[in-house]
Amino acid sequence: MEKNKFIEELFYELSCQLGKEFEMKQKRVWKNNGVSYEGLVIEKLEEELSPVVSLDRCYEDFQAGISVQEISEQVLKEYRRTAGNISLLSQQDIWSYERIKDRLYVEMVNKEWNEQYLKHKYYVPFLDLAVVYYIDTQPDYKEAPSHRGTAVTKDIFKIWSVEPEVIWKQVLENMGKESLFLMLIVTEEENSLMTFEDVLQKNQGALALLQKSVLDEAKKKIGESFYMLPVSIFELMIVPESQADEVEEMKKAIIESNKELPAEYLLSNSVYYYGDKGEAEVAG
Repeated sequence: MEKNKFIEELFYELSCQLGKEFEMKQKRVWKNNGVSYEGLVIEKLEEELSPVVSLDRCYEDFQAGISVQEISEQVLKEYRRTAGNISLLSQQDIWSYERIKDRLYVEMVNKEWNEQYLKHKYYVPFLDLAVVYYIDTQPDYKEAPSHRGTAVTKDIFKIWSVEPEVIWKQVLENMGKESLFLMLIVTEEENSLMTFEDVLQKNQGALALLQKSVLDEAKKKIGESFYMLPVSIFELMIVPESQADEVEEMKKAIIESNKELPAEYLLSNSVYYYGDKGEAEVAG
């Protein structure tokens, strides 16, 4: 069965089970670094937030031999689980900065690679990156092992009418409560590998770039300025300046390493530097 025919049958099966108070839409959902998928949005009347189910994954299941009826049951199960999480936040909650400020978190993406992804999102430029704001919609967001939520759009930011500096300070405060960014030594051998990571794995390890106290402490321990290579969005490799290759050679190494990663894990092909200026910068 062709994909379009499958989607048509899936929609029919779901409509029979959901009833008239629900509406279904098909939409292209953009993730970071140009990754996208065909999504199914199930909307219940008078609910402002709606979960999205991947139609691409549903079709893969169908091709693997699972029936349309079984897939529709899986979709409904996922919808009810996800909808139960986000239904706790109303549109009024989202529009109120004071109500959701403790739920704010950020993720970093490459600005040049994500023009489509960033189009309607509120973000702050940082070096060659974009720091994108999100609202964690999980009911147990403080205890949850990782974040899951909805992006702050430019329209939501305007409704808040809050100064960007205030929101930035709140995000850093939230991050300080839920994450622990450390310089880790992976091996004990000579020229051992050092990385920055969030050891609690709540946030992207690459967000250590924003943590001046973490960078200062690393510089103090290393005893000199250092470079940072974005291994992925989850970690930064630390290279003391005295042990570093030429910047262009390190860039080539990053590009080669990035070829082995899923697209959504990539951060940048740049090398970052932390020295006497006391702030991260793009090297070279």
